[in-house]
Formats: sequence, C-alpha cells, structure tokens
Amino acid sequence: MTRNICKRCQNIKFYKIRRGKKRCKNCGYEFKERLGKLGLSKEKWKKVIFWFLLEQPIRGIEKQTGASHYSVSKAVKVLRAVMVKDIPGVFSGTVEVDETYLGGQKKNKRKDQLKKEVESKRGFGTTKQPVFGILTRQGRVFAKLVDDTEARDLLPIITKRVKTGSRVCSDTWRAYTGLAAKGYVHRTVEHGEKEYVRGKNHINGLEGFWGYLKRKLAAKGGVKRKYLPLFLGEYVWRYNYRKLGDKLQANRLFKKVIDFSG
Repeated sequence: MTRNICKRCQNIKFYKIRRGKKRCKNCGYEFKERLGKLGLSKEKWKKVIFWFLLEQPIRGIEKQTGASHYSVSKAVKVLRAVMVKDIPGVFSGTVEVDETYLGGQKKNKRKDQLKKEVESKRGFGTTKQPVFGILTRQGRVFAKLVDDTEARDLLPIITKRVKTGSRVCSDTWRAYTGLAAKGYVHRTVEHGEKEYVRGKNHINGLEGFWGYLKRKLAAKGGVKRKYLPLFLGEYVWRYNYRKLGDKLQANRLFKKVIDFSG
C-alpha cells in the first residue's frame, strides 16, 4: 500500500485523528488523504469507476456524476494508470507469444503519412507501433509496446514473464528461434503456409486478443501514440478481468485507486 509522506518534514509515521484526518508524529502537521490525488469523495470515485467500466466517454461520466470535466479527465487517467500496473505475475504452463502493429487504416491516413510507410509482411518500414504479447491458456494476457520485434527486443520480455520450462507456442518469426536454448519447450505453426493449428500448438488465443484490442481502439476513433500505453493497459486489464462481475471489477479498481502513488 502507498505510504503517505509529510509535506513538511518528510516523515512517514502518522496518527489517525478526527474526520478521517491524519497527523504527523514528528511535526504535528494534519491533512486529509485525497483518493487518487484528487479532491473527489469516495462516493464520487465509485460513481466514476462504475460509468468508466461501462465505457462511457468523459462527457457522459461528467453528466452522470456531476463532477467537473477536469476531475473526470484526471480520474480516468488515474484509472488507466492503475490498470497498467495491475498485471499478472510470471506465466507458466502453455503460453502463446506474438507481435502485432497498431495504427490507422490506409484510407484514414494523410498523404504525408502514406509516403513514409512501406508495406511488408511483418511491418518493416511501417510507421505503425509494434506491440508484443504473451497469453496463457488460462486466459490471462500481458502486452507491451516495443521498439522493434527482433530477438533482442522480445526474448528478454519472455524470460522475465514466462517460467523456464514452459511450453511456448509461436509462429516461425526468427525472433523466437532462441527460445529452446533459453530452456523453453518451443512449438511453432507456419502461418506463411496457412497452418494455424497443429494439435495443441497455436496462437489463436492471442490473435483473438489482438482483434479485441484493435476493435476497441478503432471505436475510440484513433489514439495518439503518447497515450497508447495507457489505453493498452486499460484493455489488457479489461480482458484479464472480463469474467469478474461488474461489482468485483469496480471493487478491485477502487482498492487500486486507494493505493495509487502517481
């Protein structure tokens, strides 16, 4: 849980006193905690979370909660920030790995953007943003924006996020060639030969997540690249906790907001 720090003396020990306030044990400074570093009450926060989970736009949340545009905008940013941090631990068992590219369709791009973009089978020379993902067959996913899709970019993520000895399914992209040497049971499918399933070897679960992610981002009408990490974190979180009921999702997010450290 996030620790409070006294603004006057940087002490981290406090007394709990009246009306939800705290008093520094060192200098006596009194303050009231601000959830998510915003001046929203618990009730307002819960309402914002409820409508956010229903994917209401900021203007819609304002109308439903009565909070200001500034407060709702900041609250939504906080929610996405805590979603980014609320990720699964190390994966094990059978996992799928794959990469994709995020960016607008050609018909929606400006001429100057099209001039910069060179089409290829795996996105080389493209202005699109590469994303790497790992999915466990239990239904949890991890995804991260990467600079490139070579072995030097992807293998360190796999070794950090997947337990050695796990079965790793991928396509035949060269970046995954060294997985067996890293201690994994590596199985592939040849997408270039239109092979998508070989027994239990496939990456269909991760392909399904990519489709879900791209549909959600397209529904936003496009997202600026600097905001992509927040939106990616949001949809990874929504996918991972999709089987929780609305109330449990809201409770989990509210607890994360309490612990939020910015």
